[in-house]
Amino acid sequence: MNPVTVIRALGGAVLLLAPDAVLRALPHQQIDRSTRVFARILGTRYLAQAAIVDSRTGAISGRRWILAGAAVDAIHATTMVALALLRPSRRKLALTNATAASAFAAVGLYQA
Repeated sequence: MNPVTVIRALGGAVLLLAPDAVLRALPHQQIDRSTRVFARILGTRYLAQAAIVDSRTGAISGRRWILAGAAVDAIHATTMVALALLRPSRRKLALTNATAASAFAAVGLYQA
């Protein structure tokens, strides 16, 4: 498993199992039920994406799977920028997510 996949999987596990541990690290962030649900859904996606991409990287189509993962991350980043613009109360959370998703997308493009 490559280091980026490990980071994604660990981050996903923390978001899924203990979202408050991550959310509290964001200063002045409102932590409510919907924020926790979002964090758990994102954690689940990170875990699934790590498992899928890792299981496919040895295959001939591995590059396509890595690019698909990068595309998912880029779409996630774009939607988080839109959320930051539309919901000022969620701006910090959305921009933090956009930054992380952009980093994962960039690494995916580099790896592919």
